[in-house]
Amino acid sequence: MLSILPCICSRFCQADSACDHTPRFQVHVDVAEPEIHQSAEACASHLGPLVVRLSTWAREQHLVNADLTVLAIAPPPQESRPRRQSHPRYVQTSGFVFAAMQVGA
Repeated sequence: MLSILPCICSRFCQADSACDHTPRFQVHVDVAEPEIHQSAEACASHLGPLVVRLSTWAREQHLVNADLTVLAIAPPPQESRPRRQSHPRYVQTSGFVFAAMQVGA
């Protein structure tokens, strides 16, 4: 069964600081013990590198049983004059689980 989940995302791809594309995916790394959460958004072109980066980060932190979840997200509404800001504005959107895997030491 497909579940639509509410989520918050930035207006720009976070996988590459030079990319101004709209994020289409949100990647989460979650660990229950100790409680750790890490997430970032990426456009379709940067989804693979972002998954690799967060998976590598989890292994380097020696996180056991880390769950990596990829959400396909609805694009945030476009501004009339989009521009990258030093602190991107976050917006409410929705997504569904696209992929899930376990990573860690």
